[in-house]
Amino acid sequence: MIKEFRDFINRGNVVELGVAFVMGASFKSLVDVFTKKLIEPVIGMIINLPNLETLGLFGDVDPSSGIKAGSFGAFLGEVINYTIIAFVMFLVIKAYNHFENAVSDDEDETVVAAESKEVQLLKEIRDGIDKINK
Repeated sequence: MIKEFRDFINRGNVVELGVAFVMGASFKSLVDVFTKKLIEPVIGMIINLPNLETLGLFGDVDPSSGIKAGSFGAFLGEVINYTIIAFVMFLVIKAYNHFENAVSDDEDETVVAAESKEVQLLKEIRDGIDKINK
């Protein structure tokens, strides 16, 4: 049973999934910093606020931070994060599909070339048989 589990873990798909998970988590933290430190301050400067989290505050005051608990700006920041990540994933999938199509086109060309050689050989055999039969 341990051998089966080890074989399962060592399969390419499981290892690739683990690597993708770690890279995705790193990418999310990168996008978080990009949004919090670059995008939100620029939007805040445009609408004259220090950051988006102070936009649309509502609810009770949080005793630990002294800021009201609810914030439409914090939600807007997360929407920006999601949009950036979704757009990058779209670009990754689009590049992957383009690469897959390019590889499959190359494979189709080699199949056509191989078929044409076989067809030529079969034609030569047919012609040879026709000469023998005449």
